[in-house]
Amino acid sequence: MLRSVMVPADFSDDFGLVARFAEGLTTLGVRRAVLGHVVEASGMEGPIIASKVDRVRGGIWDLTRGLCASGIECEVRVSTGDDPARELLAMAAESHVGGVVMGTHGKGPLEKLIDRSVSEEVVWHASVPVLLVRFTLLRNREHPAEVAHDFARQIIVPVDFSASSLRAYTALLELPASAIGTAYLLHAVDPTLSGRAAKRAEQGAEFQLRNMARMAEEAKIVARPVIRRGDPAKVILQETDERRATGIVAGTRGANPIAEAVLGSASMTLIRQASCPVMVVP
Repeated sequence: MLRSVMVPADFSDDFGLVARFAEGLTTLGVRRAVLGHVVEASGMEGPIIASKVDRVRGGIWDLTRGLCASGIECEVRVSTGDDPARELLAMAAESHVGGVVMGTHGKGPLEKLIDRSVSEEVVWHASVPVLLVRFTLLRNREHPAEVAHDFARQIIVPVDFSASSLRAYTALLELPASAIGTAYLLHAVDPTLSGRAAKRAEQGAEFQLRNMARMAEEAKIVARPVIRRGDPAKVILQETDERRATGIVAGTRGANPIAEAVLGSASMTLIRQASCPVMVVP
């Protein structure tokens, strides 16, 4: 179960949205949040760095009073360095969190973190799931916490039967069953297949998905197998829109270099385009 998370923090209005979003994570079982910030301290002397760190720490506490009042135990951690992604990943590992929660397309000092290349670095190198939510999704909601609260209500789990997608499925099973409405186990059949090959692929996928759905139901989770033909990213985005999905849990590692490239590319497309938050599982 996702009991603890790290939330990268800065002093932008966008971070305020993420903090309010995080208030709803109690529904997913989160009880502890580490609020991490990286201070650019190159060229500064020790006493100046210490003073800046203290100011940053106090400022973050002020910005996250609502999060702390939501029942989540909060901890502020500040480090120094010139590589925000690397420092935050190290902070997450040292804090023993079960996941990272971050917004995308933000502004301010954290902007480097969410540039495409650095965002990919965080997703690809994190050893725990990363839950990403676009700021545009939060700006359109009066209560951003509802986006987190509803994350698993209509949730899509893309499955290509690689180890990574099976870990994403396992991450679904570890969410509180009470938070999950319906989970759609989605497999995209290679559109280049035809005839008997396509039929065998569909039948094999259906057999495995039904077994996975039965396992989910044993955990009191309603799961539905869904098989579509087409490019994985396009299939997932279309299914997300048609079902008005509230969340996606996806893997990033394929069974081989080619599958890994396809799955990883699909995950990045989802992060940038999906109409709901995306949890990426390593």
